[in-house]
Amino acid sequence: MFDHMPRPELWTRIFALLGALRTLLREAVPELFGNIAGDARAQLVAVTSLVRRYIHVLAADLALPPLPVGAPAKTSNETPTKLQSRREAPFRLTELISPSKGASASDGSDTPFIQWAMMLEAARRLNAVLADPNKHALRLARLLRKRKGETLKEAPVPGHILRRLPPWTDALLCRLDEEARPEAWAGINAQGPPPFCA
Repeated sequence: MFDHMPRPELWTRIFALLGALRTLLREAVPELFGNIAGDARAQLVAVTSLVRRYIHVLAADLALPPLPVGAPAKTSNETPTKLQSRREAPFRLTELISPSKGASASDGSDTPFIQWAMMLEAARRLNAVLADPNKHALRLARLLRKRKGETLKEAPVPGHILRRLPPWTDALLCRLDEEARPEAWAGINAQGPPPFCA
């Protein structure tokens, strides 16, 4: 399976982190989850950021077919189709546009059981994205063709969360952030690494 994933040198590291998080959540006692919720949340934030940047890296390598030049004009006797409600994507691929209105991982204000359940669901969604990254990269590439501007935050993970993670996770975040935002890093590299990579 690993060999068939795009950029396996990145995918395997992210998948290992996600696997460790899912094991932690599956083995936790939901009612006592408050004891490890902070560490689990830090891991979830880091893996989510890594997955988003990984999908950005893949999307940048995709060559989309050109858009059609024009659409056929509607005829006057054409019956208008019923507007369909927009379906919420299971995983939001951007950080700065289209904020999600759906449920996300708990911020710590819920009961331990609710925190555990929400983080377990968030980890399940991340696993689904990593199981088929090309599909999500194509979705992102189509989105980026229609929308311009920054889509990822400058700091992948807040400093207080980074302090809970091992240094090699920070290094992986930096590597993926640099590949996902090469224009931003062109100026950063001339001035030294950003604070979250120091």
